[in-house]
Amino acid sequence: MPTLPLSLTAMCALACEASLLPRIRMGIAVVAREVLMESSDTPGYPLRISLARTALSPSEAMAASMTPGLVVAPSLLIAAAAAGSPDPAQMAAAVTDDLILDAIRKGWNAAAGVVSSSPLTGAP
Repeated sequence: MPTLPLSLTAMCALACEASLLPRIRMGIAVVAREVLMESSDTPGYPLRISLARTALSPSEAMAASMTPGLVVAPSLLIAAAAAGSPDPAQMAAAVTDDLILDAIRKGWNAAAGVVSSSPLTGAP
């Protein structure tokens, strides 16, 4: 098992960072809009679209419940660790919007309940 770039304590602090939650909430809405535009031939479409309809106006509670799963995405962990600071606000600032959107896109199937051969990559 590879070594994590951040301790669990640092990950928890990042997941609880107040500046990160609104960005994740908006990212969920952006990806929900993308999913609503998908073809009905998309693998897992019924579940994906159901989550998208619910997530189009994500509540703070929905975003908060998805945040831990997003924070542990390898790309987010690496970016947060690269901040070089234990301060959660600085770690959150090091996480780009593109990284957040990518993590949400990759995790959409798992969040929607779509069973796939590669649940962490989002591939059906």
